This record gives sequence, C-alpha cells and structure tokens, in this order.
Amino acid sequence: MTSPQVALWIDPTRAVIVFAKSLTAHLVESRHSPHRYYENVITALGSPGPVLIIGPGPAKTELQEHIAHRARWVVEIEPSTCTSNHDILAELAERLRAEEAE
Repeated sequence: MTSPQVALWIDPTRAVIVFAKSLTAHLVESRHSPHRYYENVITALGSPGPVLIIGPGPAKTELQEHIAHRARWVVEIEPSTCTSNHDILAELAERLRAEEAE
C-alpha cells in the first residue's frame, strides 16, 4: 500500500481520524444507525486515497465494506487495543510517520 493520507481508529461508538499532512484529528461519534455512522466517517475522510483503519473489533471491517463500494479507495486494516483518545491519537500519528519513513 502507498503511504496512507489518513489513518483512523474506529469502534462502534466513535471514530478518530488523523490526517497525515497536518496531523490534525477529527472525531465522529456514532449517534445514528450503523450505516449512517459509517457514511459520516467516510464523509469526514474527504477525498479518496490510501486509508489505514485500526481498531479493536469488527467496526474496521464493516467500514471497509462500506468503502469498498467506492472507487479509488485503498484500505489497509490492522488491529489495535488502544481505548483512550490520547493513546489512539499517539498510535495513529506513530503509524502515519512509520508509513512515511518506509
């Protein structure tokens, strides 16, 4: 996979999105049906490109299924055990930096 432009951590209640160029973060909370939640996350991702999705459970593969129906998205999925926002942000930033270094 080419270096991701965006990395996100997701579970059924929230998605934390970090953008590689600016290392800014965006939070999407699940307040709707799962379909609507995943659509809100995809909207927050912005333009299609390489995306790294991490998280502790099945939400990452469910999001991947929603993204798969769109053109030009390249998705990589990895597990994560982080749960606090601070740890999530640190892990996402670290993974984005590691991808850029490769």
